[in-house]
Amino acid sequence: MGQRVAGQLAVSTTVSRMRTTVLLLALVSLLAACGGGGSGGGDGAGSSLETVESTTTERAQEAIPLVAEALGADVVRASRQWQSCMAISWRHEAFATLSAPGGDTPTQLDDVRSALTGAGYDDATQVDDRVTVTRDETTVDVQPTPARGEGTWTVTVRSECADYDGDDLERVENDEGGALDGV
Repeated sequence: MGQRVAGQLAVSTTVSRMRTTVLLLALVSLLAACGGGGSGGGDGAGSSLETVESTTTERAQEAIPLVAEALGADVVRASRQWQSCMAISWRHEAFATLSAPGGDTPTQLDDVRSALTGAGYDDATQVDDRVTVTRDETTVDVQPTPARGEGTWTVTVRSECADYDGDDLERVENDEGGALDGV
């Protein structure tokens, strides 16, 4: 009986060590995928916080009016803010709410896609009820949001996730956001 208990204990210890190893490998992979280990701030391409914020804002100032024109919509609200990516990195985002006349949603989505790809964005759409385009490290996502009211659309423009430290980390953690001008 003593050998049976000793054998079970040995298997239990081995399984426990394997679980720990797998969890550590998963954590290292997750950190690497999110740009972990970077010091000095910046996105995965080495851009500064100011560059990421500026690029995202400029892309929003370009994309939101294109979407509004394609939909025949008015921009109701536009803002920008730093957002946490799974509490381990940060991205800059701009948001807009648009009010458009009713229409055939698939046709409206095609019009939005055409406007954005015509402006040099690459189509990255993977879901039928939205348009997603990219340019460099910026993603633009457009979708109807009828839960907010008939004819309501949202546009989100976001940078890739990146690690920041020091003063940059303090700045992104304490960012209260604000209005997005120029749209």
